[in-house]
Amino acid sequence: MENDPRRRRSRGGRRRGGGGGPERGRPTRTPAEPKPPQPARGLARRERTPRRRGATPRSPDDLRPGTPCVIVMDCREGEPDRTGAAALFEGFFDLETGDPRRAGLGVPRLRVVRPAPVEEGEVKAVAPNERLWGFECWWRPDPQNSGLTETDRVEIEQSKKLLRGLIRDSRRATRPGMARSLPA
Repeated sequence: MENDPRRRRSRGGRRRGGGGGPERGRPTRTPAEPKPPQPARGLARRERTPRRRGATPRSPDDLRPGTPCVIVMDCREGEPDRTGAAALFEGFFDLETGDPRRAGLGVPRLRVVRPAPVEEGEVKAVAPNERLWGFECWWRPDPQNSGLTETDRVEIEQSKKLLRGLIRDSRRATRPGMARSLPA
């Protein structure tokens, strides 16, 4: 029976049964003093703010659907020119299917809400649900609905000058008379 594998052998320690005797009563040592609580690892180096599980904190610059925007410059050819128009940011979308995407994985889409301010005698209408892709125009968030500012106009003019200079330089570099022929 001692070689029976189903039976476990005792490896010391406590035995079953009562007979511990009088010497097996309470411990003779006095208990140690409790240690002061230590901060959890990592908390001593940096402070954590309580937040909901799974939710990442949003920055104030984070774009959400419904954020008011202004179209700084409409880059499409032809009419209507939507420069200065108020728009709403609808989110990031797949360019081919139109399915919603996360920021950085899709193209921003804007819905034109109000036409740009016009001068006297001019009338600009907005087609219902007119939408622009973010790459068709220069745009920026406009939470105060202030529209185009003087700074925007100055930056547009500076950008136009820079682009004209780049286009002029690229045309000069690609002229046939300027190209060098390689010796044969």
